[in-house]
Amino acid sequence: MAGNGSSSLELTNSWFAEAEHPPIPSRDKPLGYEPAVFCDCIPVRKAALWISWSDEDPGRRYVKCDKANEGGCSFFGWYEGPHDPFVQTLLVDLRNAVRTLRSQKAVLRQAVSEFIEDVEQKEKELAEVKAEVARLDPMEGEKEYLEGKVKDLELEKMIMRGVVGGFLASAVAYLLFR
Repeated sequence: MAGNGSSSLELTNSWFAEAEHPPIPSRDKPLGYEPAVFCDCIPVRKAALWISWSDEDPGRRYVKCDKANEGGCSFFGWYEGPHDPFVQTLLVDLRNAVRTLRSQKAVLRQAVSEFIEDVEQKEKELAEVKAEVARLDPMEGEKEYLEGKVKDLELEKMIMRGVVGGFLASAVAYLLFR
């Protein structure tokens, strides 16, 4: 089953970064498996069971010292044998599809977030415009009232001119024909 093969494995930083965010979360906790495999630490500890998502071993489970990043031992071993090449290729393709979808999801979330910010800004602007309309709306009624008053006064002015004109014409005729 598992053996100490840590010297034959070269792990890169990008592999660790990808391992932190596996495409499919493990159904079990790292120490919740049986039969147990123990690492080389003193005192002896149960090694953690992880899933590799590298191109070479996608979906393949391995055991590693649970405290390796905190001063534990360098124990590493495969928990099971390698996959069939077809299954390996299929798992890599599925892993890549999941990562692509996650990336697209992140882009869409960002776009939605920006859209929501834009909508909120537009709602604020709309509220300001509505407040301005509400402030001006009573003035619109007052404007209409005053325009009606101006028309009435212009009509009275024309009537008064007619009356004054008639009065003047009568006075002139009276003086001329007296």
